[in-house]
Amino acid sequence: MSNDEDVVLLRSFGYRHEGELARSTLEAAGIQSALFVDDAGGAQVGMSFSNPARLMVRQEDLAAARAILEESGLLP
Repeated sequence: MSNDEDVVLLRSFGYRHEGELARSTLEAAGIQSALFVDDAGGAQVGMSFSNPARLMVRQEDLAAARAILEESGLLP
């Protein structure tokens, strides 16, 4: 994703691996996404409670991304 595109939050995840799974699912479906994680590279997993992993997608892909993750059981 380039810097000039409108990027929005799809979902926050309490655990990095949940966000990675969702990001990989979107990638396999051809939807670009980015996962922002602030856990010191996995060394400070407890930081995820105050700074959850954030899965970001382009605004134009939001509805499709949400549908894919719902079908996959990754969104409630």
